[in-house]
Amino acid sequence: MISIIGAGNMGRAIASGIKARVFFSDKFKCISDNITAAKRSNVVILAVKPQDMAEVLKEIAPHVKNKLIISIAAGVSTLSIEKALGKVRVVRVMPNMPAMVGKGISAITGGRFARPEDLKITFRIFAGLGEVVQVKEKMMDAVTAVSGSGPAYYFLFTHLLAASGEAQGLEKGLALKLARAAFVGAAEVASRNKNISMEEFVKKVASKGGTTEAALKVFKEKKLGLVIKKAVRSAAHRSKQLEKRR
Repeated sequence: MISIIGAGNMGRAIASGIKARVFFSDKFKCISDNITAAKRSNVVILAVKPQDMAEVLKEIAPHVKNKLIISIAAGVSTLSIEKALGKVRVVRVMPNMPAMVGKGISAITGGRFARPEDLKITFRIFAGLGEVVQVKEKMMDAVTAVSGSGPAYYFLFTHLLAASGEAQGLEKGLALKLARAAFVGAAEVASRNKNISMEEFVKKVASKGGTTEAALKVFKEKKLGLVIKKAVRSAAHRSKQLEKRR
């Protein structure tokens, strides 16, 4: 049996991808308290906000012996969970927003006491939400900055591209439709041709002396690559800061 403590968007997305009965610790679901959720299940998924984690861990600590604990909280290490719960099997996961529609990607890493079977169980659970990769825990801050926060970068760039289209005279709705379709279509092409690098795709679109090349020249002059690198570094640093506060 699986329990999910925290029934926000990601908690509900995880539940939708699990082909089994799920208990929620949420006032709108079938279980109303965290202790009951912890007691009833062999697998407890912690889908709470990082700032709420300490309180939840303290509450469930007496009831999770011999259970698998899966945490999706950003910036909360397996070690900090082990310190709060004792010698427990912990797997940390960083999913992302597209998991809500089965198109996400989740990175998983095991704690000191996690068994290979625990990682397999976690893999099966999150495979229902999209792709799953296994990484070393020291890479989780970078994962958070790239794929965890990545959808927001896409939304922002889509908004900015659409707004730029409006500035060129396009009607607002049409500008957004064009920008959104360009990115969604490009992502689909890339996913179907994984043997082709992103740099090669750029060259396929940007003909010499053409319109795309003119735009790319501005990106290069304004050092867009450096801006993105700094932004991702800042997100990773913030993830590290969240852990240090525990």
